[in-house]
Amino acid sequence: MKKLRIMIDVIMYLFFIILIGHHITDNLIHEILGTGTIILFIIHNILNIKFYKSLLKGKYTFKRGILTLIDILLLLCMVGIIVSSMIISSDVFAFLNIHTTSFGLKLHMISTSWGFVIMSLHLGLHLNGMLNKINKKLKKSMFEYIYYFVLLLFIIYGVYSFIKLNFVSDMFLLNPFKAYDFDESPFVFYLHVLSSSLFIALTMNLLSSIKIKKNNKKIF
Repeated sequence: MKKLRIMIDVIMYLFFIILIGHHITDNLIHEILGTGTIILFIIHNILNIKFYKSLLKGKYTFKRGILTLIDILLLLCMVGIIVSSMIISSDVFAFLNIHTTSFGLKLHMISTSWGFVIMSLHLGLHLNGMLNKINKKLKKSMFEYIYYFVLLLFIIYGVYSFIKLNFVSDMFLLNPFKAYDFDESPFVFYLHVLSSSLFIALTMNLLSSIKIKKNNKKIF
């Protein structure tokens, strides 16, 4: 079951990365992948139903509080994505015969941009196990500093990519229309998207590790 959950999470993540490049994929492919992501998200929640059952049980540490908040925000973003996808769909959900509105377009933009950021934060909080294993294997080896240098490069390039892709404008609807560089190669574009996500994830992982080590007390 754990392997199935991991596989679903990885596929969802990759789909989400691809979906950011709406100008690269055909609209039909975009909507099919988006629908697949929605289905996987529903399956993901069914497989993790214990999370919802445990919300009102037990004590909340700082770590649990942050994890819960991010999970709930991600759920809200996905609800926004599902609703807006149905409103603006011209292929998969065209049978619903819903007229595309500016509200639907704006909701889709804000839901996907915030969803991307929160999904990356979610990833960062779940990287501890993997990164700890890598840290232990490379500690005091000749590759330790190379490893940290590569992580630093990812963060620096990720900051540049995040700014270049203008996510902040989408998150706060500063520009009603999404601008794309159609002359940019798909490889470079997706490198920017992936780097942006990893920058958010690695930064969140670093900050949460420091904070959790200093203060993992019960908050309520």
